[in-house]
Amino acid sequence: MRKVIVTITLLFLLSCSDNKKADTETYFAGFKTIQTKDTTRIYKPNTDTTDYLHFRPLDIDVLYPARVSTNDTSILFRNILGLLEKRANYYTASSAGNGMTQQLAQYFCDGLKCSDSTKVLNFKTQSFINAKPIEDKFPLIIYLSAFNGMSYENFSLFERLAKKGFVVASISSIGRFPGDMTMKNEDLMEQVNDAVATLTNLKGNSNIDFTKIGIIGYSWGGLSGSILASKIPNVACLVSLDGSEFHHYGQAKEENIDFDGIRNSSDFKNMRLSVPYLRLESSLLATTEKEDSVYNFTEKLSSDRQIFKIDSAQHEDFGCLPQLVKESGNCKQSQHFNTVSKLTISFLEDHLKNGKAFTETVGQEISKKTIRKK
Repeated sequence: MRKVIVTITLLFLLSCSDNKKADTETYFAGFKTIQTKDTTRIYKPNTDTTDYLHFRPLDIDVLYPARVSTNDTSILFRNILGLLEKRANYYTASSAGNGMTQQLAQYFCDGLKCSDSTKVLNFKTQSFINAKPIEDKFPLIIYLSAFNGMSYENFSLFERLAKKGFVVASISSIGRFPGDMTMKNEDLMEQVNDAVATLTNLKGNSNIDFTKIGIIGYSWGGLSGSILASKIPNVACLVSLDGSEFHHYGQAKEENIDFDGIRNSSDFKNMRLSVPYLRLESSLLATTEKEDSVYNFTEKLSSDRQIFKIDSAQHEDFGCLPQLVKESGNCKQSQHFNTVSKLTISFLEDHLKNGKAFTETVGQEISKKTIRKK
């Protein structure tokens, strides 16, 4: 958790998203947080049960189709970003997160030269805290956050999914104590196991159809999501948003060694994915760094796979922070995330709701030259 500011700022500087309303909305988006523990895992070493961090803490951010009354309140962005500050303190048993909310909001504004921290923190999302769930069953989406990330990074995508009739459970990227994610297999598996524990925790929810589960992973979460897809039942499809399962071998030798450690783990070696797979990739800018090779993750996939490059998009364009800043400050917005959202949602609707829009959506985007098939 202590490294989280560095990770967020690097991810943020180039990223962009969209926070506008979808064209058609069936439901409102409700938001709740579940705080629990996984008592099958030890979080803080050399402790006993008298230490509140002895067992693995688990914070699950859930967005879901909801009914909204006049008493329901839409969430301000400060409420979402503020969760990071609270969790940084809780997971480290320290005050490491104090001031993080204000600091990050100001950093976002400075980086984009747009808006101000007050406007950003007071920005109204389209989600309603603890709103009454719709009494029906909806497919479950498990989202694996990017490296040291949390639900704030793709909040607008979750809102769109909830409005379309999905329940989204966001799994933060938290490694071993004191919570920093690394590229070590042991830390990667903490996020995977958090997702498994989340599924167990949600089992009593009468509003979730557990026979239809979709997985989305962004960046480092793409690798976590791929492993998760091979470990839980009823996965209907997998979406990778520029995920790290296609590792780029280059000059960062330690990262290459860490990825090889993951490749040689039993979980990765035994992975064979037969579910439909969608990967949306960035278009790399020219770089002076030498790239030796890219791990061919397709060897783990069935023939039911589709990979598209998003034209002119960078890795950071799959997130959900800067556009909020731009919208709050009335600055020019990018459309990359609109494309990502449309493709992701139509793919999920096809495989979890028997929809038939994905092929048409792909055709529209190809005709507009916003994507190209790889």
